[in-house]
Amino acid sequence: MAYRYMAYGADGQELRGLLHVDQEEDAEAILWDRGLTIISLRPVARPLEWARLFPTVLGPRRRDVIIFTQQLANLIESGVSILAALELLSLEVASRALRSVVREVLEDVQIGQPLSAALERHEHVFPPVYTRMIEVGERTGNLGAVLRQLAGYMEREVSVTQRVRSAMTYPLFVLGLAFVVVAILINFTLPPLLALYDEFQAELPWITRALLAAADAILAHQTGIFLGLISLILGGFLFSRHPWGKRQIDRFLLRIPIMGRLLLHGNVARVSRTLSTLLSAGLTLPDSMTLARRTVTNAILADAWEAVRQETLQGRGISEPLARLRLFPAMLAQVVRVGEETGTLDAQLLMLADYYEEEVDRSLKTLTTFLEPAMIIFVGVIVAFVAISVILPMYSLLGAIR
Repeated sequence: MAYRYMAYGADGQELRGLLHVDQEEDAEAILWDRGLTIISLRPVARPLEWARLFPTVLGPRRRDVIIFTQQLANLIESGVSILAALELLSLEVASRALRSVVREVLEDVQIGQPLSAALERHEHVFPPVYTRMIEVGERTGNLGAVLRQLAGYMEREVSVTQRVRSAMTYPLFVLGLAFVVVAILINFTLPPLLALYDEFQAELPWITRALLAAADAILAHQTGIFLGLISLILGGFLFSRHPWGKRQIDRFLLRIPIMGRLLLHGNVARVSRTLSTLLSAGLTLPDSMTLARRTVTNAILADAWEAVRQETLQGRGISEPLARLRLFPAMLAQVVRVGEETGTLDAQLLMLADYYEEEVDRSLKTLTTFLEPAMIIFVGVIVAFVAISVILPMYSLLGAIR
């Protein structure tokens, strides 16, 4: 809830602003704590923010958030106050969506809220891991170093995501090209030949008749096929959104030979780096494990990590439940045990993150190496089928003419 206020300061200066709190009493308490005399305080309806509804499309890009984090770290490490740094960045940020968010954060900090609380209101831009690390940096007085850690962490996350997208771009392009070629052959090459066949009353080859029957069936039932595809996509989406359905899909994905290893190593790398970053920033182990769980994208692995966290809370450590679950790689439990025994858990987890990120790269290369020839063969079979369906009638037509 937002509250617009007008108040007088101790020097008699009139102040106006906007408070984002849950209740009016909270807004009054904040203003009184600042030594302000309240003249008016009224709720303001929050406008519909499309960026919150569609953060991926309309929200700030992750790259913009990384640059903002790096710039904020540079200013704070240079001795600039948080308030002055935010005022400067609210003018310098290139992204319009992020600039609006920074200005709201600045307003909250101006009325006395800590930076972590101000950032927490914008979860669509700054995830819980981000705000909790900022809170730790504020408590320890090491905010600049924590911001720099966050920037590096987010940079690596973006790098992994871009590598995955790059690996999938070529196969999808080839598949799309195949459909375009087939559509051109069916719609522009076959019709003139069919007219000639009708004129000479020649018999079409069976392969051409099969292709035409398939095309006629699609055209005759195109509305039903379209509605069926929409229903299938919508049903799949709803199924994946349901907790039980998501677990079934995630369990199936983990069993796919190359894809399963890619997902497992990617999640292990992410949770290891997150846990290492949080521990090195000064967060406690239980809190770090809670936040690290939010970075696990696979529901089965997330449940397993939650089971490990529960046993850790009971004093069993991390390595013992990890080894007993046998879902995570054996190397993870072994290295974590070394870190627990030597008191270098954050360093060992960082080493694990680097190792499994390299494994993700190798899995991506293997997957790409497998997909490219498979897609080429698939496209070749489809194009060859259509091409033969077009070429064979030519020979049959020549025979009919003779």
